[in-house]
Amino acid sequence: EVIGKVEVWTLELIIMLYLHRVTSAHPRAVARQASLQSLTTDPWPFNNNCSVIASRKQLLEEKHAKFVREALPELLSLLAGHLQVEDCEKKKKTADKRTARELLSFMKSAGVLSVDVVRAFALIIGASIRGDKSERDLLSVATDKNNCYKSGYLSKKNAFQKGLFEQWLLDGLDWAPHGEWLCVRRGCRLLWPVVALNSQSHHRLVASSSSGNRLVYICELVDGLTAHVGEEVANCDLKIRRCSKANIYVLQPTRNAVIHKCHDARIVLGPVAGRIRLSECRNCVIVCAARSLVIADCRGITVHTLTPQRPVLVGSRTQGITLAPLNIYYPKLKQHMMQAQLHSLINMWNRPLHLGSEGVLSGACEVMSPDDFQLLVIPFIQTPPMDGRPPLLPPGLPHEFAKSVEDAGKCVSSFRAEVKDANLSPEQRIILQKVIDTKFKLWLKETGKQRELDQLEKLTLMLKYERVSKTTSI
Repeated sequence: EVIGKVEVWTLELIIMLYLHRVTSAHPRAVARQASLQSLTTDPWPFNNNCSVIASRKQLLEEKHAKFVREALPELLSLLAGHLQVEDCEKKKKTADKRTARELLSFMKSAGVLSVDVVRAFALIIGASIRGDKSERDLLSVATDKNNCYKSGYLSKKNAFQKGLFEQWLLDGLDWAPHGEWLCVRRGCRLLWPVVALNSQSHHRLVASSSSGNRLVYICELVDGLTAHVGEEVANCDLKIRRCSKANIYVLQPTRNAVIHKCHDARIVLGPVAGRIRLSECRNCVIVCAARSLVIADCRGITVHTLTPQRPVLVGSRTQGITLAPLNIYYPKLKQHMMQAQLHSLINMWNRPLHLGSEGVLSGACEVMSPDDFQLLVIPFIQTPPMDGRPPLLPPGLPHEFAKSVEDAGKCVSSFRAEVKDANLSPEQRIILQKVIDTKFKLWLKETGKQRELDQLEKLTLMLKYERVSKTTSI
C-alpha cells in the first residue's frame, strides 16, 4: 500500500507483528498454554521412552524448526484472511453489491493464497534447490516448473492452493543453514592458532561452509588464547559462546557479532558493520567498534567501544556495566573501519539508553573515569619502536582520555628520570630492582595478567615449533 508518499509493506508488517506478539508473550502464559496442550496431546498411559527424549536438551535449531512448524498454518491463514478483509473493504468503498455467484467464489477463495503472500514469506523463509547450496527466493522456487505441481501453484489464477502449499512447505522445511549445530557438523575447522592451559578445554573454532552468509563460531574455549588478523574484508557473522578465562582477538571486519554466556574473558574484535550483542556475560572486557551495541542481562562487564548509535541496555538482570571509549590501535584499524563504513566523527559511546521492564534501570551502567582509562596493547602485532614518542591513540578518543594517557606516560618518564638522577650504588639498584619485580609479579597475579602471559608464552612456543617443522619438511 502507498499512504501519501510512504510505501507500507502490509504483509511483511503483519509477519513482524505476529513474531513480536509470539516472542513477547508472558512466560507464565506460555507455560500454562504448553501444559494444557500436553494434557490433551501426550499419550497415556505414560511411556518410559518419553523420559529419555525429554531429558535431552533441545538445540536452538530444533526449537526454531518446531516454532516454525507450529506457527506456519496460523500465519498463512492470517495473511490470507487479511487479503480477504482488504478485498471486502474495497468492495464496500465502491458500494458494489455481490451476487450469489460472487459470494460462492469468495467462499471458495478461502483456500487460495495470493502470490503476494508467498512473496512476503521470503522475509523469514529462504529456499534452495536440492543439490544447489545457493539461497534463492521462495516464490521463484515455488513457481518453478519442477515444483509447481507439489506447491499447488495455479498458473491461470497466479495463486497457490493453501493446503498444497502449506504441506509442500512443511515437507521441505529444514533447519536453519546458518545455525550453530550445522556449522559444527558441516562446517570447516578454522586454522587459527589456539592455546589452552586447561587440558579439559573442548574448544571449537569452525566456520560454516556457505559463502553467502558465513558464520564463524568460537565455543567453549577455557583458559586459552586465540588470535586472528584478517587481511581482507570477511563478509561473515561472528558468534562467541561459553568461553571462560580466555583471551580472544579477532581483528577483521565482521558483519554482526554475538557474545553469549562468556565470563572472566577478554574479547577484542575488529570493526562490526552491523550490531554486536552481549547477552548473559559476566566479568568480561569487550573491545570493539560497532554500528550498534546491545547489552542484555550482563553483569560486571566493561565495554570499550566506538559507536554512532546509543548503546542499548535491556533485561532486568543488567547490572554493573562500565562504558569506555575504544582503547586499541593496530596498523589496519582505520582501513578496517572504512571497510565497515564506521567513522570516528560521531561517537555516542557515553550515552546509554536503558530499556527496562519497570522504567530506567538504576545503577545498571556508568561511564569510565579518564583516570581509570588505559590503552590496550595487542601483544602479537609488531609495531615500530616508540622510544621517546607517544603511542598511537585510537580513533575517536575524547580529549580528556587522551590527556590521561599523556599524563600516565609523563609519570613513567619522570620516574625513570628520578631513578637515573638518584646516583644509586650498584647494590642499591639491585635492591630497587628486586622490590619492583616483586611488586610487579604481585600485580600480575592480582589482575590475572600472569595467566595471559602464560598463554602468550605457550602460543609463542607453538608457533616456533610449527615454523621449525615447516622448515624441516621443505
